[in-house]
Amino acid sequence: MMFENYIFSGFGYSAGKFTITNNDIYDALKKGYFEGFAEDKISGSAKFEKYRETHPDDTPFDYFAGNIMGFYERHYVRPFPPRVNRMQVESSLELAVKAVKNAMLDAKVQAGDIDAWFVSTVSPHQQAPGIAGSVKSFFVDAKNYTPAFSLMSGCAGFNQNLQKCIEYFRLHKEAKYAVVAHTETMSSFLNKRTKFVPFVTFGDAAAAVIVERVQADEKFGILSICNYQDLKMLDYVGVDDDWNLYMDDSVIKDRACVNIPKASRECLSEAGWGIGDVDIFVPHQTGNVIVKQAATELNFPMDKVFLKAQNLYGNVSGSTVPLGLAMLAEEGKMYDGQKILSATAGVGGNYGGFAYLHRKINAEKSNYLLHNDELAGKNVLVLGASGKLGTEVSKELASRGANLWLQGNSNTESLNNIPKAQILKCNLGDKASVRGFIDEVNSLDVRFDYLVNLAESTAENCMDVNLYAPIEIINGIVEKISRGIIAVGNGAEDLNFDENYNAWASSKRAFHGYLASASGEFSKYGIRTVYLHLGFMDDGLVSQLPEKSVFKFMVKSRQENLVNLDVAAETIVNALYIPRQLGVNYSYENLMLVGRLGYDENKVD
Repeated sequence: MMFENYIFSGFGYSAGKFTITNNDIYDALKKGYFEGFAEDKISGSAKFEKYRETHPDDTPFDYFAGNIMGFYERHYVRPFPPRVNRMQVESSLELAVKAVKNAMLDAKVQAGDIDAWFVSTVSPHQQAPGIAGSVKSFFVDAKNYTPAFSLMSGCAGFNQNLQKCIEYFRLHKEAKYAVVAHTETMSSFLNKRTKFVPFVTFGDAAAAVIVERVQADEKFGILSICNYQDLKMLDYVGVDDDWNLYMDDSVIKDRACVNIPKASRECLSEAGWGIGDVDIFVPHQTGNVIVKQAATELNFPMDKVFLKAQNLYGNVSGSTVPLGLAMLAEEGKMYDGQKILSATAGVGGNYGGFAYLHRKINAEKSNYLLHNDELAGKNVLVLGASGKLGTEVSKELASRGANLWLQGNSNTESLNNIPKAQILKCNLGDKASVRGFIDEVNSLDVRFDYLVNLAESTAENCMDVNLYAPIEIINGIVEKISRGIIAVGNGAEDLNFDENYNAWASSKRAFHGYLASASGEFSKYGIRTVYLHLGFMDDGLVSQLPEKSVFKFMVKSRQENLVNLDVAAETIVNALYIPRQLGVNYSYENLMLVGRLGYDENKVD
């Protein structure tokens, strides 16, 4: 007899970049940012005195936040204390994309192999479209029609989507892989809070699993799963219309300590396990007070309760359970035959759990790349290929199997060892050379899937190199382009950079305007047009510019760091066919997609 099994074949997570320790919160308390901590009451308690015998250096706050509540660190996407501010911060979408990417890398599964996408959150980056489709747009091209399911759910979001994922597999026998992820920026709900407890409790993180269908002659993977909703808890924790958190700690505790054991017992019964069979329990709830009481109710030993996710990341809502699983796998604490129980209860009264029998599947996944093979065998013409950025973009294109025609002038040595590449010499500052280049390209027995324009100069002839030559070339060979045109600009176009470089900025703005205007006409021929503004990079053109002027731009645009050359190259290549990229702010001009990498036009002073 063959069984259909649903296993976790890959795990990934990400978290806000600001690590907040208990000491940070205690310091903020002393400075008057927060209130509500009864230090005198705790310091005078017998329990604290007993605790100090083995922890002599700990403060009453260390004792309460760590030992009692169960939280030692948490991560925020924004500086601490979280307040409305103008700096660029990551959204729940960006955290989710990173977590999903890491899960795919762990599973060695290509994005094009994913058959369905399930993502949940209560802190979405926007109202609509749903976050699942937005996550998907960072991985696959517009020809991918796999379904994306967005769920507005908090603590139980991952568990609910996991059940929906299994139901999808049962209805679609052809499906093999699915993404199930949860993401949350809980700090975004704390702008008006003054009580210290939420700051100790919550954090910002995302976690994802790749669920894989595996047929075998034994049963393993997800053996049972359940989800319910408790109306008695409905109005006692949530987020109001103004994006502010509200919660009644006592009601949450009372109901969670009923619902977690209830869901756990059902999952155990359906899996045919007893409490003693479980090797590790991976729960989600606010902290030690609830988890320990629920474990006691289940007669489950605390040394088998995995709380490291809560200890180091705080309460990250529905991300907690997949984060805990990812940490177990990362630390090598998942083993063949391991029996894992999970349960959760929280916002909206939703609660549930699952039982999971781990099996290590040694299926080989050969020729693995995170990126799809969309560019394999595609023909790409690159203008300005011999510069620092052009060389890196050409190498990235070659690594994905593209056939390349690389335009350069005199400095083309860096292109000589790039595979599947032909070097086409052309001086973009010379009109006769440009006309000859157009004739040469048109004489080639090839159609180009993509044209990438990286031509850029700050010299006296910058109008020719940055504006007139690219326009003449595109107009002269447009009938040989079938899929897309992408051009790269610079953030200096968006604000006054340096009066000595007005011609350079003006030439880039003018070409930008030409491409936006022409994008409607290009679309009639199936050509997609993309324009990427780059913040200043850590190599290439920036070395030719005044340091003070670059610094002034970064301050005005709130560009925190120079853009890494490799990141810029990967982003440009991805943009040929993937609709969205991490760290890029998007808008449309006519039918041209405009992206800004490293800074946000809306943040420019």
